[in-house]
Amino acid sequence: MAVIVTCIGAALAGLLLVRIFSAKKNRVIMTLDQKHIFITGASSGIGLATAKQALLEGAFVTISARNPAKLSQAVDELVKDTNCNKEKIRLQVADVSHRESITSAVQESFKWKPIDVLICNAGVTRGGYFDEVPIEDQEMTVNTNLLGTMYPIHAALPLMKQRSYDHPSSVAIIGSVASLFMLYGNSVYTATKYALKGFAECLRLELLPYNIYVNLICPGFVKTALLDDVERKGELQDLLKKLSLYDRNRADSPESVARCTLAAVKSGAFLVSSSSIFPYLVTLSRGFLPPPSFLRTLLEAVGFFPLRLLSFMAASDIRKVILQAHESKTTRKE
Repeated sequence: MAVIVTCIGAALAGLLLVRIFSAKKNRVIMTLDQKHIFITGASSGIGLATAKQALLEGAFVTISARNPAKLSQAVDELVKDTNCNKEKIRLQVADVSHRESITSAVQESFKWKPIDVLICNAGVTRGGYFDEVPIEDQEMTVNTNLLGTMYPIHAALPLMKQRSYDHPSSVAIIGSVASLFMLYGNSVYTATKYALKGFAECLRLELLPYNIYVNLICPGFVKTALLDDVERKGELQDLLKKLSLYDRNRADSPESVARCTLAAVKSGAFLVSSSSIFPYLVTLSRGFLPPPSFLRTLLEAVGFFPLRLLSFMAASDIRKVILQAHESKTTRKE
């Protein structure tokens, strides 16, 4: 009976959380029309979808990625799908993990048009057990996801600060639900996404005096090429489904994440996601800094206790699933 009551309480708290998280917010950037948006990792996936949506809303965009051929194809696709003037698009070939390369790209783009919104989207992972993935791949994940976010922001902020008092600006960081809850079998990816949450929280406070907002976007699984690197056949995929609720067929679309990202940019919202599980996870893992409103703080406080009880019960199941999988694997080898 106690478990049933707890579950009902958690469900009611969840409904309240979903309602408050979906409430409309006041805008800090009234419109993207004529704004300049710089997007990393924009030759495909979430980055390309965000560029497309921004163009449809009247923005100028700079799309940046490592592969010049893919960037050129992306420009053609953007022009075709949005029917916009090609002069509204600038491409910058740059590797976010190389400081000089991305710094130069940001500075050159700012000379074209002052940057109003910087979206740090580039990200990679290499699925597999930590000690079985080559350390070179782990280093690439750290360099791309973490340093590849820090470098463009470090280059852009001095330039954005020159005009942000009169022009509200935004730095959007594409984190992940893995910023709040581990992605099993992708330990270094999870570590970088946790790190981005801490980085974004601190940066948000540093930029308060400058009228520059920080948005941390935490999508769940998204139908992009990244899923090919997350997914591994056999035991690991089975554990992903059980422990991280992985389901490729139910993955979100890049377009949905793009809309969520630009809505956060316009509203100034800090921690947002298009994932249905996000309100529950953020209630358990938000940290010291409170939600932006007292009502949301109250609702999260009410929801925390039943959700924490559920997580306690789930922890024993997680342990059981992992040990059973390991035992089965060992048996097969014998």
